[in-house]
This record gives sequence, C-alpha cells and structure tokens, in this order.
Amino acid sequence: MRSVHRVLLSVFTLGVVVQFFLAGLGVFRVQHGASDARFDHVFEPHRVLGNVLLIVALLVLVAALLARLGRGQALLALVLVLLVFLQSILANSGPSWVRALHPVVAVLILALAGSFTGRLWRQHRAAS
Repeated sequence: MRSVHRVLLSVFTLGVVVQFFLAGLGVFRVQHGASDARFDHVFEPHRVLGNVLLIVALLVLVAALLARLGRGQALLALVLVLLVFLQSILANSGPSWVRALHPVVAVLILALAGSFTGRLWRQHRAAS
C-alpha cells in the first residue's frame, strides 16, 4: 500500500504541474481573442483536471491511512485534500482579491505535494 500511496502522490504532483500549464493556456487563449462566450470554454480542461485532482487527493489520503504511514503523513494528505477543495471555492466566489488567492494556494499545493513526493521517493530509495 505504501507503493500505491507513493505513486498516487506522484500522479497528483504531476497533475498539479499540468494544471499550471492548462491555466496558462487558458489565459493566453483569452488574451488572444476568446470572447466572453468562450471564456469558460478555454478554462474547461483546467476545471476538469481540478476535479480529477480532488479525487486523486482523496485517494492519496485513503492510501496514506491504509498504509499506516503515521499521523504526520496522513495530516499532510488531509491538508492536500482541503487545499484542493479550497481552490474551487477561491476560483468561483467572492471579490477579486479572494479569487486572486487561487494561484497563491496553487503554488502552496505544488510545494507541499512536491516536497511530500520527493521525501517519499528518497525514503523508498534508502530502504531499497
């Protein structure tokens, strides 16, 4: 189960990197002529992947619990789930300053997931 957890977390981290690409792609498509009617359309892949990442984050949490990785790792996985959930709220509600926190939280998610993933792979290599 530890291997499943490590792989799921790696997939999650890679997915977050793809999210940055899709967000940038949407921004530059809007910048180069997408009308208001097409605005939602250009960000649809970003939105869909965000939903998938929430599911993957939940699977990471379940795998951490089943693998009995300890309280610290389970809490890190829970924080990832909560931050990904918060992303949809930040992107879709409140004034512009609240929405502007969406990319800030995305950086936090990437930093947390990346460091978490790297640590697990280093531990795996050390144990092998």
